[in-house]
Amino acid sequence: MKVYKQIMGFIAGVEKIVMSVLLVFVTVITFANVVVRKLSDSQFAWTEELVINLFVLLIMLGCGLCAREGSLISLSLVFDRLKVGGKKVFVTIITVVNTAFWILLLKTGMEKVITQMANGKHTFSLGWPEWVFSVFLPIGCVFLILHTIEFFIDVMTNNAPCVKPEGGND
Repeated sequence: MKVYKQIMGFIAGVEKIVMSVLLVFVTVITFANVVVRKLSDSQFAWTEELVINLFVLLIMLGCGLCAREGSLISLSLVFDRLKVGGKKVFVTIITVVNTAFWILLLKTGMEKVITQMANGKHTFSLGWPEWVFSVFLPIGCVFLILHTIEFFIDVMTNNAPCVKPEGGND
């Protein structure tokens, strides 16, 4: 279990670095586009295409990190009122439903990527293959699945802060 948590901690650390770099990059190119647009009559047409698609990756990775903390998979109004046993049942149900949804989204995303690869379509501004951006959805789903399962394991082993018994009573 300790090795598993170390691996997941490493993955989360890499995700945070990737998200930080992407956010800085998106901010810089968006700002540069605004400056160019204000100082001249032209703009970088490719920035919109790149920024929108990178935001998909940012959102998916961010959701994965939220799932790791339990922020994504609990309805606080109900969850916070449950005792430890009830929280475990609730998290089990939510984990099964969410994981099924992430798997469906992963399957759908991969089908889209495969179709785009077969069609050979390219993006309008950058001229890159469309699948390069579409692959962000299945990648994000993999991290969502990993972190949803990680949170489930933490809850079941009483390692999640949200299920630590207060005062020793269940």
